[in-house]
Amino acid sequence: MRGTYIIAVVFSSTAIGVGVSQYAFGLFIVPIEAAFGWSRTEISASLSFAAVSGLTAPFLGRAMDRVGARPVLVFSLAVFGASFCLRPLMTDLWHWYALSLLQFAAFPGLTVLPAGRLVAAWFPHIRGRMMGIVTAGNNVGGLVMPAFIAALFAVMAWDEASVIIGVAAFAIAGVAMLVIREAPPTPEGHARRPGTPGEGATAPAAPLPDRNLRETIRTRMFWAVFITITLGTFTYASILPHVLAHLVNRGMTNASALTVLGTLATAGIGGKLGFGWLAERLGARRLMMVNLAGQAVFAALLALAFPAWMLALATPLFGLFMGGFGVLYILLVQESFGMRHFGSVMGLMNLGTVISYGAGPLIAGVSYDLSGGYGIAFLVTCGLFLTGVVALVFARPRAEPTRIEADFRQPS
Repeated sequence: MRGTYIIAVVFSSTAIGVGVSQYAFGLFIVPIEAAFGWSRTEISASLSFAAVSGLTAPFLGRAMDRVGARPVLVFSLAVFGASFCLRPLMTDLWHWYALSLLQFAAFPGLTVLPAGRLVAAWFPHIRGRMMGIVTAGNNVGGLVMPAFIAALFAVMAWDEASVIIGVAAFAIAGVAMLVIREAPPTPEGHARRPGTPGEGATAPAAPLPDRNLRETIRTRMFWAVFITITLGTFTYASILPHVLAHLVNRGMTNASALTVLGTLATAGIGGKLGFGWLAERLGARRLMMVNLAGQAVFAALLALAFPAWMLALATPLFGLFMGGFGVLYILLVQESFGMRHFGSVMGLMNLGTVISYGAGPLIAGVSYDLSGGYGIAFLVTCGLFLTGVVALVFARPRAEPTRIEADFRQPS
């Protein structure tokens, strides 16, 4: 039963982090502009600090390997919550930027890092399905948090709403302190010894070599996975933020485009659950190649299609595969490198988001300047997806297990 509570905590942490930071950001623009007189360009420039999450991820991941997921999750939620509770005290633009930096610096520690470790520890036999449920918090947060914040704005000022968000993050941190344990106990009720598998875990088809972190980084598979994940995350930087504008540019009304965009988010939930379930049977590496190829196909259809019905069909299909990527890249790291250094390896993989979040918006901007639309950017991103497929095809995996070995070491 404790495992279910742990999943609920990590799901909630992911939902508030992604929902507030990415989906609900636009709701703050108008009230912040009215309160301080800052331009929209100055306000939106704070989103560039999302790249800092790629820089902090290796440090948070290394800390998680040393002290466990609970301290990292609690610390990250506290930093995230403080960044919102302090916003009513802002007077200068640099305050807005500093608090945004704190917000995004904590991001890996309240989303992907604890999710990957805790799901594999508590549910090694159904980790694909449970990882799909946890990462669906991204999409649920995107559906729920904007509506929740809009409801807050209807009855209070933006600064009061910011405090409510911060308090909610602190509340989740408090529950995490009480609920989260690193791994389930042995059948005898004792704490599980380092390196012993959890209930339901089975040995991999070919055991992973016992490499240390430095040796892992030197392998061909590490760089193949790094390239694949980096190129795959362009879906969040080049395509997702511009789908709504693309649909409107192609002739849809704002209301119709918003409805279609909602189907993308809903399909993303199904993609996470479906690809997570399939990964338990087919392996994350094979499915990642299928996933990126599928994203390329439907992103190309979005770029080239003009009839509204075709765009309305392609958007949720693209969302299905995009959602699947959100669960597969975590499972791919686990499957390829095991859990001994998961936090450190996952943190290093997130360094690639500095590239994608830095270059992705530029690709979209150049596309719009050259053609008056985002079709070129979508097609360029399709090429990046297919390059990621090639990287995995030519990599030599150390093993192709269908189930991960539960290789956990108790934090010191």
